[in-house]
Amino acid sequence: MTSLANALVSAGVLLLPQQERRRYAEELESDLRSQPRWGRLPYAVSLLLGMPHLRWEVLRRQAGQPVPFCFVGMHRNLTVHPNPDDGSIIARQCILCHRIHDPRQYLGRANPEGLGWIAAGQGK
Repeated sequence: MTSLANALVSAGVLLLPQQERRRYAEELESDLRSQPRWGRLPYAVSLLLGMPHLRWEVLRRQAGQPVPFCFVGMHRNLTVHPNPDDGSIIARQCILCHRIHDPRQYLGRANPEGLGWIAAGQGK
């Protein structure tokens, strides 16, 4: 039963914004461990049912205002250049909730600096 309760808490944390997940995962797992063994599953179910409200409050706190579209994942992204020295580096930032999403930007295998990304299992 404890593993089921842990799985429910982990599933609930996935509903939260990515930058807040680690903090809340640690807090909620410690709260879960502080419960008596027979009360862990009901506590985990109540946490899972309360996660949409927590997500709403976290997004509202980040944006400073209610953000109904961001709550359901419909962000209004704007392309920004976080590095003023290198204009080729881009990020996507929501103008409502200020969430920053970094798209994957990989260098080629044979670039001038000799750096490259190789997927796991393809190395020599």
